[in-house]
Amino acid sequence: MRFSTLLTALSASALSSARIIGIAAPSTLAPSQPYNLTLITENYIQAVADIAVAWGLAPSPGYPFTLGSYSSSAYLGPDKSNTLTNVTIPATAPEALQNWMGKEMLLSAGVYSLYGVSGSVSMANFNVTVMVGEETGAELVRSTGFVWGTGQC
Repeated sequence: MRFSTLLTALSASALSSARIIGIAAPSTLAPSQPYNLTLITENYIQAVADIAVAWGLAPSPGYPFTLGSYSSSAYLGPDKSNTLTNVTIPATAPEALQNWMGKEMLLSAGVYSLYGVSGSVSMANFNVTVMVGEETGAELVRSTGFVWGTGQC
């Protein structure tokens, strides 16, 4: 009886342990138009409390450790944290992107999280290159891992 209770508890804990491993966004952003910033998740060995995400745009190639001039943020908290389902953040491309029409921009995001029972602080950072165009594109671009910061890979 105790073994089955332990097995159930371990199974539930394994299903609820996840971390954010990247971002995805439309390959083309249109000034003043809404788009979805997707936080990509994966199964992980311990619980991760994701606190917030901040993102921004800068002319490509961008600068290390920065989000750029056009930044925004969103609270993640318990409802959007430690889940195996990718997290969708509604965003709007800034009107000032009009000045960059037809150019590449670096979309960078930083995710502030607390890892495990000890609450180890982590700042994981991701980026993708997007184009500025007349319409927000349907095709997505996806980051390929942690690019800078104190991510706990």
